[in-house]
Amino acid sequence: MAPPEQSPPRHLQSPPQEQLILDELLEEIFLRLSTAADLARASMACVSFRSVIAGHAFLRRFRALHPPPLVGICNHPFLPAQPPHPSAAAARAVADGADFWCSLLPSRERWGITDIRDGRVLLAGVPEGKTYPWGSNGMLRDFAVCDPLCRRYLVLPVIPDDLVHELNITDDDDGVSFLAPPAAEDDDGVSFRVMCLVECKTKLVLLVFSRGGVLDNGVLLSMIRVLSCIGHPDATIGVDSFAGLLCRRTSC
Repeated sequence: MAPPEQSPPRHLQSPPQEQLILDELLEEIFLRLSTAADLARASMACVSFRSVIAGHAFLRRFRALHPPPLVGICNHPFLPAQPPHPSAAAARAVADGADFWCSLLPSRERWGITDIRDGRVLLAGVPEGKTYPWGSNGMLRDFAVCDPLCRRYLVLPVIPDDLVHELNITDDDDGVSFLAPPAAEDDDGVSFRVMCLVECKTKLVLLVFSRGGVLDNGVLLSMIRVLSCIGHPDATIGVDSFAGLLCRRTSC
């Protein structure tokens, strides 16, 4: 008895042309919604709407056309928008519910706020058991990023000892840390970068922490790279001389 004929393997097919046209039309319609709240309500209407709205390319276009409304100024204390500003009601809710001091961070006294951008707060820290040296510009190696509204935080990986020694960075070198937008290809609305510029005696060194992806299950994806060593005639460390990829779970 001959063995039964096997059907050929099924290959994934591209969406039909009609579906692609429909998705493009839906994108153009959704781009005309005036607020993110309207967009969220539309995404709950059906699966096809949500599929279009959740696309990274669409979200980038929407954010470019509809920048987030101003709700206040982070200046410790937070200064909320006041009536008749259209965001006054939302600003009051933010002022009542957000933790701009990032008090959830363990050993809060060892952390100092260095930058605020896009609703996130960057803090630099000294080793456990010490108090943050306000007014000092010395090099710090501990960093954390807080989301005051969601009351969450991420402690970034400490700059490795071998990298510090390789670059001849000392605790006396001046350093400044700040938040930066993600690279264009990684701009999904939740990614960010932390940059630390260190002024050594003979060179400038820029260290970059990259973080991408949603905080699902508390997974942190970080990368540290030396982007530049400037001004040292004998510098042998290239742009990509150090690239470490760290994946770990956090408490977020």
